[in-house]
Amino acid sequence: MKQTLDLSPLSPDYEIVGELDDAAESRTYIATRRGDASKRRDDQTAVLITIVGTPEGDEANALSHLAADTKLLMYTPHRRLVPVIDGRWLGDDTFAVVTQRLTDPSLAQRLVTGETFTNPRIAAILREVNGLLEWARDQNIVHRAISPSRVYLEPKTDRVRVAFAIAPIRRLHRSDARDDARTIARLAVAMLTGYEDPRSYEGQTLAQLRPDLPSRLAEATATLLDEKPSDVVPDVAAYIALIGMADPVAAGEAERERIRTEILEEQRAEREKLAAERAAFEQTMAIERANFEQTMAIERATFERTMAEERANLERTMADQRGSFERLMAAEREQLDQERAELQRAVTAERETLQRAAEAERAQLVAAREAMERAVAEQRAELERAALRDRRQIDALREELRRAGEREVERKRQTALEDITDTEDVLDREELATPAFIAPALAPLEPLSFDDATPLMSDDEIVFEPSRVEVPVQEEAAPVEEPSATRPSPNRRTWILAGSAAALLAVIGVGASVLGGREPAAAPATRGTRTTVSSAVIAPTSPAVATTPAATPTAPPVAPQPLA
Repeated sequence: MKQTLDLSPLSPDYEIVGELDDAAESRTYIATRRGDASKRRDDQTAVLITIVGTPEGDEANALSHLAADTKLLMYTPHRRLVPVIDGRWLGDDTFAVVTQRLTDPSLAQRLVTGETFTNPRIAAILREVNGLLEWARDQNIVHRAISPSRVYLEPKTDRVRVAFAIAPIRRLHRSDARDDARTIARLAVAMLTGYEDPRSYEGQTLAQLRPDLPSRLAEATATLLDEKPSDVVPDVAAYIALIGMADPVAAGEAERERIRTEILEEQRAEREKLAAERAAFEQTMAIERANFEQTMAIERATFERTMAEERANLERTMADQRGSFERLMAAEREQLDQERAELQRAVTAERETLQRAAEAERAQLVAAREAMERAVAEQRAELERAALRDRRQIDALREELRRAGEREVERKRQTALEDITDTEDVLDREELATPAFIAPALAPLEPLSFDDATPLMSDDEIVFEPSRVEVPVQEEAAPVEEPSATRPSPNRRTWILAGSAAALLAVIGVGASVLGGREPAAAPATRGTRTTVSSAVIAPTSPAVATTPAATPTAPPVAPQPLA
């Protein structure tokens, strides 16, 4: 801040004594509090007025948060925190923080004088600062930035008191535990290296500036200073403990390096020893390999000679056995040819015998068939003669019935015409034809066949034509009515004739009744008598009509019997 500041809002309560320093982000003034109780100038009335503006890179109203933090710290003191007395706005973008003035030197002043800090002392100071940061984080203090110039150390006791500084607030990254850990790491690096300003490092790391420190500490410091976003919460307490134990840890790492060097040296000596032993072993193996190859060559030559002799002996033995086997096979082959010829002759003789037996059996079968055909023809002729006689008798009976019926009808007609002038009669003149005789159908005998697949019948095949039987053709008979299921048998002819006569009488009675209905009116007695007569004529004949046969029975066909 190079521009002139208007400090008039502070004049009623504070008297500006002088300017202490002028940093880039703030300006600090020494002042005293006005009032009756503060006329003497002592440590209780001296204050420091720090005037800050909006920090560079701020994105979330850092001055407003600073005003809120100042008001909170005025009423919430901490033993490690420099007491905050007041806070006032000096303008829209300027805020003044009034704190108690301390006479203790700051950490930055001690580093400038070249004072060195031991590792346990650094750990003790950082432990106090970390406790204050954790308390401030729990109290929701936004601005918790700490620089070496704001850490005050009491002489001889190293009592630590800290004053918070303002820092820019990022909109997407709020201050959290990682920022506090980064603050602890910066203070640790400043005390370990003796440089307050990080720009004095010239790009060197802690391991390069302090090679005597353990590598674990350098790695942990680099991890805490890394500003890359991470979800891992750093363990600051473990980091501070590692700083306090840096000397023993460094000694342990040095001892580890010494032991590692000794082990590497021993491994190198062992490798050289193994290389020498390997060379000696390879030389010994080469000598033994040469001796072994020479011995194997001698044994191979001996083995080849032995195998050649055994192969020659085996070939001679195999030649002798082959000759014996061929002679034996020739003898057996000749014997088999003789046996085959004998079997062929026996088979030929057996085939001839079987052929003669088959021809004789065939002749017997043909003769038996002819005899059976003659017997069937005789039976058929006998059946036809019997059927002809029965047909003639039936025709004669039918003609006799017809004549009797005609006579009876004529008599009845003459009787009825005595009183009737206009008559009409209907007579059923159906002719009952004699049923045709159906000749039995005789199938010819099945032809005899023999199996030619046997070896005995392979040379001479037996082939013959089956004999054909001439079946006499019967003349067509006159058409007759089909027999019914209730056809009567011939032995009931007398009963049939009686029924036929009764049927004729019933027909005559019906005709008389019809004619009587057409006559002119007559006496009631005569009409009653005529009706009574007609009823008397019709009544007895009713059962006979129901039992009239439909047609003349015929003889059933005779089926041929199969040959045995």
